[in-house]
Formats: sequence, C-alpha cells, structure tokens
Amino acid sequence: MAKATEIPTDLTLDIGGEVSPDDFVAAVRNFFGYVKEIAHGQEGDGTKIDWAVVVKEGSNLIGLEPSAHAPASRLSMIYEKARYGIDALASGDVQGSGLSERAVNHLNSLSEIAGRANNQSNYRVWIKRKAKPIGSGISKAIKQSWETDYYDHGTIEGRLEAIQDASGALKIRVQDFLYPKPISCVVPEKMIETVFASFRKRVEITGKIHYRRDGKPISIEATEIDILPEDDELPTASEVRGIFAA
Repeated sequence: MAKATEIPTDLTLDIGGEVSPDDFVAAVRNFFGYVKEIAHGQEGDGTKIDWAVVVKEGSNLIGLEPSAHAPASRLSMIYEKARYGIDALASGDVQGSGLSERAVNHLNSLSEIAGRANNQSNYRVWIKRKAKPIGSGISKAIKQSWETDYYDHGTIEGRLEAIQDASGALKIRVQDFLYPKPISCVVPEKMIETVFASFRKRVEITGKIHYRRDGKPISIEATEIDILPEDDELPTASEVRGIFAA
C-alpha cells in the first residue's frame, strides 16, 4: 500500500495489489469520470480546468494534475467536493452527498470493482495526500438508497428502445426526455406485438410506475402503449391558425 509521501498529485487513484487488466482500465476510467464530473460542476463562470495524467513508474498510482493556470480557489472546492462526496457515500448518505447522478454512478462502479478484489482496502482515492478507502460498502449504500420506495399509477412519455443484455435476453425501456437514464418497461405477453410495432417510436406508456426514494422513476409495468406522432407530423403554427379560423 502506498504512503502519503509517494502520492504524485492532490487527486490520485491508488490500486494496490494485483488487478485484472479490465478492472484496472475500468477503475481508472471511473476515477477520471468522478473528478471530471465534479470539476465540471465548478465551471459556472466558464473557467475550464484542464487535467494531465501523472503515472508513477513501477506503481498503480494514477494521478490527475490540474493545469498551471487553474484558480487555487476553484481547485480547493473541487478537492473538498471530491472528499465530501466519498465520505457521504461511505456513511450511506447518498442524498446528502451533493453529487450529481453521474458522479454517484462513477463511484458506484469504482466500489463494485473494489468489491471484486481480494483485498478491498487496496482501492483508495488520495485527496490532498489523505487516503479515502473505496470499498464495496459504497456500492451497497447507493443501491439501498436507489431501491424502489413507492409506486403510483401514471404515464411516461418517451421513445421506446430495446437492448440485449449479456445473457441474450431482450430488455425493453423507454427514454423519457425528462430523465437522463432510460426507464425499464415491463410488459405482459399479450402486449408483445404492440411493443414490436412501437420500437424506436415516441410513445405514451400507462401503468404502475416504480420510483426511487429520490422521486425518479426506475420502471413501469405497462398496461397500455400509445404511439405518439413525431415532431414533423404535428401541425404547424399556420395550420393550427387555419384550423381555429375554420
């Protein structure tokens, strides 16, 4: 395990011990994504901070070094946000972490990778030379927070999609423009033909909607699917005036 004196930058991912190539790449990618998402949230005035990757030879220490012109006050906020986000998730306070959903997802993925390791304590994020362990507990806290908390009957509007998972099973989902992540769609066997006819089309789905604790929908049990007209099929403003004039 690395010591504080060995850490190359104020934001460093420490992967101690042996790790598979795939997990190594995924861990680095999610560490970069976490930092990038937090830094992006601190660019309200248009000041963009560029980062360089610093790899310490002979180690699994991957650091991010900000550009020389980066404002010290802005960097201080980024470091504090990164630290607080990890601490909040480690304590189970997902809602109070102040992190965007993308940042939470990156830490969730990093935590899952750490959970597959023989020794979870090998995964740490160093912030200002202070280590923050990334164990499987973070992922468990996120999943518990994002579990379905309640449901209600209603409608969801979006574009119907289909994906194939690793097992080859067909997964149906709807991409609602109000939410960044697609919503899983469960349909009865009798509606399969309607689903096939609706793929890649704008639809309105009615049914039982399951929500996360933060109020975001995660799935819908469909009872009815209606195909909606595309934007270019809707009447123009002049046509609408003509309808009212008639």
